[in-house]
Amino acid sequence: MPLTSADAQLRIHKLREEIRRLNYDYFVRDQSTVSEAVRDSLKRELVELENRFPELITPDSPTQRVGSVLSGRFAKIQHKTRKWSLQDAFSQEAVREWGERLKRFLPGHPFEFVCELKIDGLNVTLWYEKGRLVKAITRGNGREGEDVTHTIRTINTVPLVLQKPVSLEVSGEVFLSKKNFEKLAHEFANPRNAAAGSIRQLDPQVAADRNLEMFFYSLGQNDLAHPPLTQAEVLLFLESVGLRVNKKFEKKSTLEDVVVFCDQWQEHRKDLPYEIDGIVIKVNTLRQQVELGYTGKAPRYAIAYKFPAEQATSRVLDIVLQVGRTGVLTPVAHLEPTLVAGSTVSRATLHNEDEIQRKDVRVGDTVIIQKAGDVIPEVVEVLTALRTGAEKSYEFPKTCPVCESAVERVEGEAATRCRNPNCFAMERENLIHFVSRGALNIEGLGEKVMDQLLENKLVSDRADLFALTKENFLTLNLFKEKRAHNLVAALDKAKKVLLSRFLFGCGIRHVGEQSSELIAEYIEQKNCSKELTPLQLGKIGQTIAVEEWNGIEGVGDIVAQSLYDWFHQEEHQQELERFELNGVELRIIPREVRSTVLSGKSVVITGSLSKPRDEIKALLKRNGARVSSAVSKQTDFVLAGEDPGSKVDKAQELGVRIVDEEELMRMLG
Repeated sequence: MPLTSADAQLRIHKLREEIRRLNYDYFVRDQSTVSEAVRDSLKRELVELENRFPELITPDSPTQRVGSVLSGRFAKIQHKTRKWSLQDAFSQEAVREWGERLKRFLPGHPFEFVCELKIDGLNVTLWYEKGRLVKAITRGNGREGEDVTHTIRTINTVPLVLQKPVSLEVSGEVFLSKKNFEKLAHEFANPRNAAAGSIRQLDPQVAADRNLEMFFYSLGQNDLAHPPLTQAEVLLFLESVGLRVNKKFEKKSTLEDVVVFCDQWQEHRKDLPYEIDGIVIKVNTLRQQVELGYTGKAPRYAIAYKFPAEQATSRVLDIVLQVGRTGVLTPVAHLEPTLVAGSTVSRATLHNEDEIQRKDVRVGDTVIIQKAGDVIPEVVEVLTALRTGAEKSYEFPKTCPVCESAVERVEGEAATRCRNPNCFAMERENLIHFVSRGALNIEGLGEKVMDQLLENKLVSDRADLFALTKENFLTLNLFKEKRAHNLVAALDKAKKVLLSRFLFGCGIRHVGEQSSELIAEYIEQKNCSKELTPLQLGKIGQTIAVEEWNGIEGVGDIVAQSLYDWFHQEEHQQELERFELNGVELRIIPREVRSTVLSGKSVVITGSLSKPRDEIKALLKRNGARVSSAVSKQTDFVLAGEDPGSKVDKAQELGVRIVDEEELMRMLG
């Protein structure tokens, strides 16, 4: 008797439910009531039925983990909730210091901690709507990431349908087991790169063939009637809906117990079937997490303890000097490629001349190398017993290896610097820094383009960038009409830049991204008008004494002296003048009276506003508000401009207050 469509639909439904149940037992609960051959047999039957009745195929079927090949770049998608990087602790003492900071922020409060293994993989966030997977996004910059749904769907440990029809945002780590990484070691330096490379494949079949896995550990926006109250409950809840969690987490009541847990896993990490590079420690109670809040870069309620760096040996093939943007000459050892802490290392820093002499590093030496904090390779020690006599001592040069100008070493400093302020290497590094993400963030001006601009003498400093024309770019290799037009448009847009970004981009010694924001805020307070030109910035900078710079919260003696010196150097004043002549305008955030109305409030911005959005965000943050990207029940109000879109609809649906710019200014007083 022929199989009818109705019969097939029922059979397909039953097969899908059973396969999901078996997959849940096998991949999430680490249990199996049937053999793998049985699961394969059921899946084969499902494939045959769907081939016969293609109209019954649905996107959440277990057979549809591999989709179609994508044809272009990945779409950028905003996260529902901000993703943060954790502060690192490279010693047990640093973990204890973190615990003391917690006590200062919440005095008299007892803390409980959850310790989780820190998987060496790629952070990815998933969205489920009514229990069905709809989107997967890389961490990206924390605010937006890349859409990688097509490859995440291929991971067997990622359910396409949850055990409950809930809507939620969850984050976790995509990784490769040690066994599966061995098959790809010739292509990738370490398991994390292999996982990231697999996830970013346009063809999902490539990702499917690599047997990626995923652990979940974080719950974001959700529609739960009774959400978890602790991190431990979060993990148990995730497992209950079918999301795989790492079951080796433990609750600890004291930091000393936490330290013992870290020691245990440092010793036994090699016994695991996957790589870990530390332990993530979180305050267990979610209410306390909210009260502790965030610094400028990381949550206060969590820290990542990084295991001491692994070491290996290699041979020094050469010692080469690199010239940085401040002229510092850094010696780098070129090594025979060696695997250290899970990745291949072929270069290691020797820091400075004193370090080379102290360690007596010679070309041809066998050396011990390690990754400082599992990140930056460095030479630790020379194995002198392995010397043959053919090794060659390294003499630090008296001239710059790039421009051949004299070098100098200031008394009391370890660094040797090129004395030529027009050194090609310094110009290059300064220009690359100026257009980088933390500074002006000009897309399209990569290192290769910058090299061509310098080689063709189209630019000599940062201000010259804003005088470039489409015709200039068309003289360079690989530039055609559209690309040249887009880059000129990007430069024109960048002419109106936030003061804090401009200061950071200027590359003032010892001035980082966070201190640039503090300095900008202080200068904005001194500036009476609502506008600031580069020349005005230069004049204000010259009026500020070292002691006044030092009085800014977060600015110490070294940064204060560096700021004073920078603003009193004639070439920098001349460069500021050229910035102004080339149309650069410094956007400032007027210092408003702090509004208690906004303190601690969650705000979502939507629509077109009279001022650039980053200015509005900065204004809100300075008055104590938190700016979110998505409307939820926790949102206090939505700031709506023209053409606001669906966020206003969502706010109305949830009963969230909606205000315009005029009302916001009244709230600010």
